[in-house]
Amino acid sequence: MEVDKRAIEKIVFETRKGVGFEVYVTPRAPETKLVYKDGELFFYSEKDPKRHAVNRDLIRFLGKIFGDVSIAKGELDRLKLIEVRGLSASYHTPGI
Repeated sequence: MEVDKRAIEKIVFETRKGVGFEVYVTPRAPETKLVYKDGELFFYSEKDPKRHAVNRDLIRFLGKIFGDVSIAKGELDRLKLIEVRGLSASYHTPGI
């Protein structure tokens, strides 16, 4: 997934503990993946939303990329506010 750095700067913001960004979640998708489209991030999970399986899948997926990740807001909603602790907005992920 090749993303323009300016596009990332528009969706990532500083928090007290690191950086934050919003992700729209779609449960019961054919495959688990993270997609950047039209200035927004979308997470497609193969999991069912029962017992927070999609939330755990999202945290596990993003944790492999960023490390210390949590859902700061929207645990029961499709729109999640994600916080990555210990990063700054100038962090650069290889391949992005």
